[in-house]
Amino acid sequence: MVKQTKLYKEMRINQNILRLLSFMFCFLVLISCKKQDLPAKPEASAFSAVLESNSAVPASGGTVNVLISTNTDGWWVSNLSASWATVNRTYGSGNFKLPVTLKANTSGAKRSINLQVNPTFNLPAITLTINQDN
Repeated sequence: MVKQTKLYKEMRINQNILRLLSFMFCFLVLISCKKQDLPAKPEASAFSAVLESNSAVPASGGTVNVLISTNTDGWWVSNLSASWATVNRTYGSGNFKLPVTLKANTSGAKRSINLQVNPTFNLPAITLTINQDN
C-alpha cells in the first residue's frame, strides 16, 4: 500500500510537470505569434535627371555630369550605344552624379548622343541629349 501511494504521488507530480510544460509551450506559441510591424511598401518618389551644364563638350573630349535625383528609388541607363561615349555605372539607386565621358571628336562634324535614364516604379524615362563640338 505504501508503494502504491508513493507511485501515485510520483504520477501526480509527473502529470503536474507535464501540465506546466504544456502551459509554457502554449504560452510561448501565443506570444511568438504577435503581429509584426512590417516595413511600409515602397512608393515612388520624385524623379529627375538633368545635365549639370548645358554647354557642349569640346571637340577634344571631356566629361559632362548627369545629376540623378530619386531619393531611394532605383534607376538605370539605356540607349548609350555610341562607342565614343561611356559611363562608369549603368544602374544604381538614390541620388547620384553620373559622369558621361566623350572621346575626342575627330570626325570634323558636330555630334550628339541621347542618354536615357529610366526610373523604377514605371515612371517615365528621361532622355538627355549631349552635344559635342567639331
